[in-house]
Amino acid sequence: MVLADFWERLATEYHPAAVSRRNQVPLRLFVILVLCATMAWRSGFEFLLGWSAAYVVVQVAELQALRRFLASSHPSSIVGFNLVTDLMMAVVFGWVAIPLWQIGTPAAAAAGALLILGSILTALMGAEGCLGAFLSAVTPHLIYLFVLPIFGGSRNDPVTPYFLIGAGLFLLVLAMVFMWSRKAMQAERSARLAAEAQTAAKSAFVAMVSHELRTPINALLNGANALERQAGIDRGAASLIASAGGMMKTLLNDLLDYSKIEAGRMGVEVVDYDLRAAVNETALLWRAEARSKGIKLEVKGARLLPQWVRGDPMRLRQILNNLLSNAIKFTAKGGVTLSIAMVEGPQGREVAITVVDTGRGLSEDQIARLFNAYDQLGAATARSYGGTGLGLAISRDLARLMGGSLSAAADSGGGARFQLILPAPPGVAPPVANATETAALEAVADAPLVLVVDDHDINRRTLRGILEAFGAQVETAEDAETALEAAHARVFDAILMDVRMPGVDGLEATRRLRASGLNQATPVIAVTGAVTPEDIAACKAAGMTGWVEKPVNATALYAALFGAASA
Repeated sequence: MVLADFWERLATEYHPAAVSRRNQVPLRLFVILVLCATMAWRSGFEFLLGWSAAYVVVQVAELQALRRFLASSHPSSIVGFNLVTDLMMAVVFGWVAIPLWQIGTPAAAAAGALLILGSILTALMGAEGCLGAFLSAVTPHLIYLFVLPIFGGSRNDPVTPYFLIGAGLFLLVLAMVFMWSRKAMQAERSARLAAEAQTAAKSAFVAMVSHELRTPINALLNGANALERQAGIDRGAASLIASAGGMMKTLLNDLLDYSKIEAGRMGVEVVDYDLRAAVNETALLWRAEARSKGIKLEVKGARLLPQWVRGDPMRLRQILNNLLSNAIKFTAKGGVTLSIAMVEGPQGREVAITVVDTGRGLSEDQIARLFNAYDQLGAATARSYGGTGLGLAISRDLARLMGGSLSAAADSGGGARFQLILPAPPGVAPPVANATETAALEAVADAPLVLVVDDHDINRRTLRGILEAFGAQVETAEDAETALEAAHARVFDAILMDVRMPGVDGLEATRRLRASGLNQATPVIAVTGAVTPEDIAACKAAGMTGWVEKPVNATALYAALFGAASA
């Protein structure tokens, strides 16, 4: 066990050195090429040809060993072999200093010594603080440095003792430099690991808080919508509750998205989608807001767009929502214009979307700070308009993830101008639903029996209310075990499955459903607050048919049920 731990630690330390040594291969080959090109053709230097051939053989062996090590899932089992190849590389490379010294001229002796010293410095840089890598690559060169006067015919030279003393002092300095660099690199790696762990912990905390907060927000939004539909209810109060819930959802989504971007876990998808519909529907959502402020929201160029393109429609809508929200928020009079055009970019066809407002405009200092997270251009802006200051930072990062860009400038008319450019390769329209799919939708619409699985009573009651308004019969389960018992007793038309539950989670419950029982083929819809591509892929891998995001929107839930029935 102790020996296994030693090799594990050594493999971990050696990994940065392996990357560095692999990157140094072109430099070593360049040195060989220069030496052979300038000296091998001269009389007395024929030994360079045999030396370079031997070096190339050993270099190929080392390169293969490095690639194998870096690709291995168990590098501790082969790190010893890598150290041996590094040692052989040093033995072969440093040997050339002996015949150079034996030539007998001061310049040749200096060339041999410089070659050894250069190799030692290269090994020092390539070791990346790993003691094993340093010793295997440097030890042969140090031996050569001390034996050069002996094998080079200079043992009777009165200056030889001073040369050996100088070599000893160099060895001392080299050891001190290595220990200093080792400590510095270890400190840097420890700090980086601590920062990564802190970021991961923060992301996990934000994800947990997000999951917990989505439950009351879900109830607020759907409860307010239910109130607005009832007669004799103060609809203004219900609308106020819905607006507050919507604001909480937006703030929560911003915090969660930025946390994912910081952790490098944010992903985008590439699917065929209706570009015209995505732009027009997003603009339509903001027309009422613009009208309530007495300003005009105008869309130009949408009719000239190709209908079907490839990209991420959800992230496109998210960016447009941020841009239109800000433009309307900061415009007191006049209007907001959203212009769209197709352009040819360096990588092919792109869509250029420009949002221009007639608001107060932007100074150069504000433009420089505009995309900084949590920066709202001053305390007065935060007090007057609210928000987290994350919307534009998230939008810019999403644009970059999709292969595009988002920029800002002061408009010549006095307002602000934002331009979003995204790749827009041609897409394909989806197939038209056939008779079988239509029948499946009608079957679902005819009083389906749905099992709702969620550990929160609020979520179960909320989903029951949405589904019963749709005409469905609903049965609920508070955990996976209860749900599995219900699924073994009767056949359901659909199952809504919370993903994160204590004990057996929704993914494992779905895997068990798919393994046996009456509901092996029943559509299972994931109800989750985690909707990254990785999370959705995990749901699909577990056997889930579709997904809907918390807080649950009734329209999205119905669409997910219909989609599952027609799949």
